Amino acid sequence: MADSPTAQELFDELAAEQLERPDVTVGKMLRSDSLQLNGKSFAFVSKERLFAKVPAARVDELVGKGEGENCVLGGRRMREWIVVPATGSPEDRTRWRALIAESAAFVATLTDPARTDEPGDLP
Repeated sequence: MADSPTAQELFDELAAEQLERPDVTVGKMLRSDSLQLNGKSFAFVSKERLFAKVPAARVDELVGKGEGENCVLGGRRMREWIVVPATGSPEDRTRWRALIAESAAFVATLTDPARTDEPGDLP
């Protein structure tokens, strides 16, 4: 589809929405620009795929429904990261926007300064 944005263009558009929040910044993750909340990455694009940090049970749910893939880096499964390939369809924008928002909300719970327990599986 000629009118479909690339994965990076779509991510940049959706990232701009997140960057309107004062606690969201841009950082680096695996040589890609990533969205960060309180210094923790929660979403980035690499090789036409969206990577988003969500609870492990949510990763399992999305993989089970065929809506994403497990994230494997260096031979290790990153249990709280989902990989969603770009399809080039208009639905990518809706799906990616929702997933990025879900990811930001999840990471907010992990980086909340009021938290007294230690969150698990933080990269």
